[in-house]
Amino acid sequence: MDEPTRIESSLPLRWLLGASLCLVPAAALAQDAPPAPPRITQEVIVTASIAPVPASDISRDVTVITRHDLDLFGLTSVIEALRLVPGVDARARGPLDVQTDFSIRGATFGQNLMLADGIRLNDSQTGHHNGEIPLPAIAVDRIEVVEGASSAVYGTDALGGVVNVISRHGSYAAGSLSYGQHQTIDAQASIGGGRLPVGWSLSGWGSRSSGFLFDRDFASGGAAVRARIARGLTVDVRHQRRAFGANGFYGASPSKEWTDGTIGAAQFQRSGTTWTAVVQGAVRNHGDHFRWDIARPGFAENRHRTDAVDLQAQAARRVGASSFTIGASGGGDWVRSSNLGDHHERRGGLFAEWQAPVGDRATVVAGLRLDDYATFGRSTSPSVSIVAHAASGVRLRASAGHAFRVPTYTERYYTDPANQGTPDLRAERGWSVDGGIDWTRAGWTSALSVFTRWDTDVIDWLRPTAADVWRSANVRDVTTRGVEASVSRRAGPAYIRASYTGLAVDAPSVAQLSKYVLEYARHQGGASVSAPIGGGARVALNADIRNRLVAQAWSTYTLLSARVSRTFNRTDVYLAASNLLDTDYVEIAGVAMPGRWVSVGVTVR
Repeated sequence: MDEPTRIESSLPLRWLLGASLCLVPAAALAQDAPPAPPRITQEVIVTASIAPVPASDISRDVTVITRHDLDLFGLTSVIEALRLVPGVDARARGPLDVQTDFSIRGATFGQNLMLADGIRLNDSQTGHHNGEIPLPAIAVDRIEVVEGASSAVYGTDALGGVVNVISRHGSYAAGSLSYGQHQTIDAQASIGGGRLPVGWSLSGWGSRSSGFLFDRDFASGGAAVRARIARGLTVDVRHQRRAFGANGFYGASPSKEWTDGTIGAAQFQRSGTTWTAVVQGAVRNHGDHFRWDIARPGFAENRHRTDAVDLQAQAARRVGASSFTIGASGGGDWVRSSNLGDHHERRGGLFAEWQAPVGDRATVVAGLRLDDYATFGRSTSPSVSIVAHAASGVRLRASAGHAFRVPTYTERYYTDPANQGTPDLRAERGWSVDGGIDWTRAGWTSALSVFTRWDTDVIDWLRPTAADVWRSANVRDVTTRGVEASVSRRAGPAYIRASYTGLAVDAPSVAQLSKYVLEYARHQGGASVSAPIGGGARVALNADIRNRLVAQAWSTYTLLSARVSRTFNRTDVYLAASNLLDTDYVEIAGVAMPGRWVSVGVTVR
């Protein structure tokens, strides 16, 4: 076998300067400021384990973006919010969530699990649809990001980590409307409680643009309703549609794509003095209509329709200060496609989790899951994590676990003028370990994590030369090592943060061009500040610096966004600009990203 190619991480001066510039104003804010909340601000975290865990006992590396954070920085999309999370690399093909691939800790875009209120969004046709989140930012309560292997909790896809977008609850009403360059309109609205029945919420959203380039126009929209229709029973229905010019998205062609998705879910929960039982189910239908060349209807034009069914039942019982949870899941995936053919896959799983205190200062969580697939066989995914309160405001944590991912139908069966799938692909498997420290004191919150992941049978798309087609293959065993660091400061109405992630990826060299595995961000850093500037006005600034490998070449770029707003009672009027420096950059090879983009808008809360 060829000697592996090592790509080392280092800490360039520009990253240190960026962090230093962020910390200078933060030091000024520290004077006579009230204590800041801890890094994990929610009372209960629902994504990191099978049973919800109090924030103080979280033993995994979890970042939570709260409703307050979204409002503070004027974030109007989930994609924008995820760019603030250390270790998360959002590789967009356009603005306003048109289509975005996610990477967590250097994992490929299909090796991460996306959830909406615990409902699985990952699509069995292709991972490119996993970012189609059926909820507008105005309706989001918080975003929980769990980094590291999570198959012991969720089964397939969770090698790099899990993102769970959680809806607002309680009584509220909010809406936003903005207009910007390239005839871009974005509208969002959400309401809960009030004149609605208790436990009900309604949301709607829509956006459109003529596009900043030829064949880069887009239009999208959707609606969602969550309803507590009986004691312990919640029903969730969502639908969304997208249409976008896909010029260069998957090859050198002016393509067009239309997608739609419908989700129906229900959850029933019943609790006693020492036990809790939950039964939940979801059905998901997704359509994808792809035209390779808008000038040649019918040529390499594909229509795909996928269905997924997920059922799960679990019971948790408390024994003293410990808890034990057992459960079972089952379901299946179906595809009916003019290109992929008709295929289906059934799956089932058994899982268990134990949470227990160790002395007065530590908590251990251990889990085990067994998944069985008709085509890919069985996968056993154990995990263990521990958190210890070493001192006041100091938490030490460590975790280890196994994860796996089954290939998508596109990776197995797809064919077009630029790509060719391979039917007999094997499932990807991996182990990961991490450790870190969270520190909160005198208004400061900081976190440091180190991690390593070993993946085997990683699927990549390869071709000998640029004139050949891409072909999928289980070609790599990949080792990823990295470090994440973040620091933040809240002082009254002001907030400032800085973060850095560095990755080193070892993968065996291949004598062909690689499409996905090695195209990652070696260094990524960010700095943000939101502060009042007098007269009821507020400014929010965000700098995002990436050093990534694109088409076998390293590229460094800086994205700067700014937002100035003025509050009138419950209404914010704002002027916003993204890519303020008008940087020329790409996040996915061959897909140009927009330059400076200015918009004005109003938000009512």
